[in-house]
Amino acid sequence: MLKPARKPLGQRDYTQFDLNAVREAIVNAVAHRDYSIAGSKVRIFLYSDRIEISSPGTLPNTLTVESMAFRVFTRNQLLVQFLSRMRSSLTGEVFLESRGKGVQNILRLSEIHSGRIPQYDVHGDELLLTIWAFPSPHLSRSDEE
Repeated sequence: MLKPARKPLGQRDYTQFDLNAVREAIVNAVAHRDYSIAGSKVRIFLYSDRIEISSPGTLPNTLTVESMAFRVFTRNQLLVQFLSRMRSSLTGEVFLESRGKGVQNILRLSEIHSGRIPQYDVHGDELLLTIWAFPSPHLSRSDEE
């Protein structure tokens, strides 16, 4: 991930993505993927303008891309319970808070950070999340084109 910085009177970092949103998205992809699809993996692709997180499995039951932020469904209850008790050695926080606010947090934090709402899509038997990058303050409009 690019991390431009400015240092006139002190350093200011400009991360491309809200790291809390990316962390939440990766944990969700692992916790809620469909483990019955043999040989499938959670995949993460990093591009200059976005990060894509692909999780095996379509949305369960009556859950839709539009309703994900407002409904709670746990496909892998034991894994969710485990991740809700396991603490990160880096932050000391649990990996997953089983409150059903993960998707809302990803959408809110990412939109605040980049100015663009992340996008969930179902492609075949995978759920794809696209989180848009914060544009580098060092690039002018002509540099981006």
